[in-house]
Amino acid sequence: MKDLPFHILLFLASGTVIVTISVMFSEADDGSALRVLPKRLLYFFAGCGAVAVVMLICEHTFASIHWGG
Repeated sequence: MKDLPFHILLFLASGTVIVTISVMFSEADDGSALRVLPKRLLYFFAGCGAVAVVMLICEHTFASIHWGG
């Protein structure tokens, strides 16, 4: 658990690179790509956060059930 901040930093860096490259290839010119980039980064990281929350809820729900006696 001590490496969690480092892993979050690595995820943010790699996610930013992936989204930036995809925006640069999807837009016709660099000006429009730079205008769209913050919104796409927000959507990407919000989506990843939502998936993480759902996974944590599922883990808390299903891992806390004790079968048998």
